[in-house]
Amino acid sequence: MRSPNIRYLPAVDHLRAYAALLIVLYHGLHLFAYFARFHQPFGIDHWLQPGNVVAAALTEGHTAVALFMVLSGFILTHGSLDTDLDARGFLRNRLLRTYPLFLLLVFAGIAAAPGNFQWSSFLQTVFGFANLPGALVAPPFSSMLWTIAVEWQFYVLFPLLLMILKRGWAKNLAGLVAVLILFRWMAVVAGGNARDLAYTTIFGRLDQFLIGMAAAECFRRYPLSRRAGAWLAALSLASMVGALAAFNVAGGWPVVSTWKILWPTFEGLIWAAFVIGYIDLANDARGLWSRLLARIGEISYSIYLIHFIVITTMITFALPVVFSGHVVVDALLNTLFFALPATLLVSALTYRFIEWPFLRLRGRYRRDRPGAPVTPRTGPGE
Repeated sequence: MRSPNIRYLPAVDHLRAYAALLIVLYHGLHLFAYFARFHQPFGIDHWLQPGNVVAAALTEGHTAVALFMVLSGFILTHGSLDTDLDARGFLRNRLLRTYPLFLLLVFAGIAAAPGNFQWSSFLQTVFGFANLPGALVAPPFSSMLWTIAVEWQFYVLFPLLLMILKRGWAKNLAGLVAVLILFRWMAVVAGGNARDLAYTTIFGRLDQFLIGMAAAECFRRYPLSRRAGAWLAALSLASMVGALAAFNVAGGWPVVSTWKILWPTFEGLIWAAFVIGYIDLANDARGLWSRLLARIGEISYSIYLIHFIVITTMITFALPVVFSGHVVVDALLNTLFFALPATLLVSALTYRFIEWPFLRLRGRYRRDRPGAPVTPRTGPGE
């Protein structure tokens, strides 16, 4: 995603692609496997717990949301470290980036389930609180909208958070994260659901944005060689696979336990290390594989919002196909052979005809300081 506000980093688009592909595999695995076992719409009552470490990690592929959150904090901060921010221009660009496709899905959901429409839920959703109780419920069109609401809430906070962190990254980051964890614990003591507040709210996810912001400062201040970046990326990825496998053994996403108030922070730290290492490793990569990943990353927002609709539509038409008789293997093969190609096709269309016309309207929000390096113009405005 090119911008005059942020120097283009091809590896960031790679990372967006990885996160988008992971979320498709995650939902395809669960939805196809559940339907194959029970011939009913998906529920969390029979959570998959494969014995294989990689399969167990894919079963907890909701971690792709955490990677997206860390990336948001990273890339927005990366473009704002040596400049002052025009908050109005910044928020305008973010709405142009995210709102058109969001609204399309809102109205598609209303058209599909008009009986669910209420003015209060509609207004709550379109004004940025789709992640809270009372929002519009019109699956599959509304199923992924909650994460965009969390992103919007971060966008509103971002200019203020940037000013605070610039005055002392390590101290202020540690303090903010400590306060968030403490208040999550107190919310759980008061009767809150540790899983839900950590997973679906800005209260739980803000750690990951903040850690992504700090990662941008570390990336600038402590550059790594390609070899060091490769080691950091490999070690952090292996750590995440192992942690997700352990998470799955502990019961996985459905389990409600107090320790989950710490999980967003832990996820954010590992993904931030992976982001820094991977960008130092792969940002100068050339070749077809790099261009292909960058293209997938470019349409990753559409992939994220569209894939759930594609998978549920396929299930309506009697997929999955039985390949091996092994539920996990068959679910992944149906995802790779059918759901992923269809998602990429539909996402390319929504990107070109829904996202792109509005992306071209974005403008600059940087107020470059005298003597500060000017970000080269590399494409349409952020």
